[in-house]
Amino acid sequence: MATHTAIATTAKGHFEAIQMPTQTMPPAGSVLIEVAYASMVAFDTYITDLGLGITEYPVVLGLNVAGTVKAVGAGEKRLQVGDQITGFSIYSGGSKDGLQGTLQEYLVLPSYLCATIPATLSLPEAATIPDNFITSFYTLFDQLSLPIPSTFPASTPPSNPDVPILIYGAGATNGQYAIQLLHLAGYTNILATASPRHHALLRSLGAAHVFDYRSPTLTADVKAIASNGVELALDAVTADSTIARIAPLMAPTGSIALLLPIKVGDAVAVGDAGMRWELPAEVNPLAAETKINYVRTFLFDKNEYLKEHLMPQILPQLLRDGLIQPNKVRLLDQGTLKERVGAGLELLRSNAISGEKIIVKVSQ
Repeated sequence: MATHTAIATTAKGHFEAIQMPTQTMPPAGSVLIEVAYASMVAFDTYITDLGLGITEYPVVLGLNVAGTVKAVGAGEKRLQVGDQITGFSIYSGGSKDGLQGTLQEYLVLPSYLCATIPATLSLPEAATIPDNFITSFYTLFDQLSLPIPSTFPASTPPSNPDVPILIYGAGATNGQYAIQLLHLAGYTNILATASPRHHALLRSLGAAHVFDYRSPTLTADVKAIASNGVELALDAVTADSTIARIAPLMAPTGSIALLLPIKVGDAVAVGDAGMRWELPAEVNPLAAETKINYVRTFLFDKNEYLKEHLMPQILPQLLRDGLIQPNKVRLLDQGTLKERVGAGLELLRSNAISGEKIIVKVSQ
């Protein structure tokens, strides 16, 4: 059987270039992708350094893919050989029946995890999109229960367009997509916190009010806009300290979405005690009435509507119409593929990435 190169964690604390079997004929409902670019996120450090969720090694790294369809499985009618696509691979934790990551030369994905891209979008830009886009859409329109518009931009405004909605850590790549989607859905009172260097971009994406998250007057400044507190909040950073800063901004009966895992303290931790999957009562600063939504993006396809429409239809339309702006690219294209991935892991471990996405060139 033909093989190809992949970058995988092979044991806790180790990653290597390995050879993977190449499925030249994908199963029904799937496509074979020749990978041009793949993304890296903090989760790659969690599974490499901590073995987070891994039940069987090796596990290929990478979440997003951009490349070209080389073969289609039986019955596939939407995607065709030669299509340029972007896609999302849900980590399997090493399960033989699950999906592997995108940092490999060839990849088989179910077609529902793939979106066609227009010629106006470069492959490195396309590789920034799926995980953040899916996370933001799933968080807003499933976890926080906002109604999905019938069209984007929304042809009619929502019933409560001026409800105060907070995106905390909006300079993060997830936060940027959340603001764009809220704006397209017709919400006009979007509040965003970020470092000042991101404020102009966030306003251009649709934020009505932007705040420096470090400001000592943050609570008063937000309450000047939302006197009763914000009804809905998305924590795009999700650490103990960010939840503590959001708590006084919330309406007591509001709803908050926390993107898992929750980091202990105020930074991306890599120690075994550095992450939580829920808030213990003793460290929960939120009001008892506040609804907490723990967001696990890898479960988005449990929503049948999103499985059938999000990547196959909604994202292609938004890209085709120029309604979604991709994240800024931090391209790693020097050295060997393993060296590029190693550089990406170091950038993520040191929290050296802000407002941009690490994209690795996979094809040589």
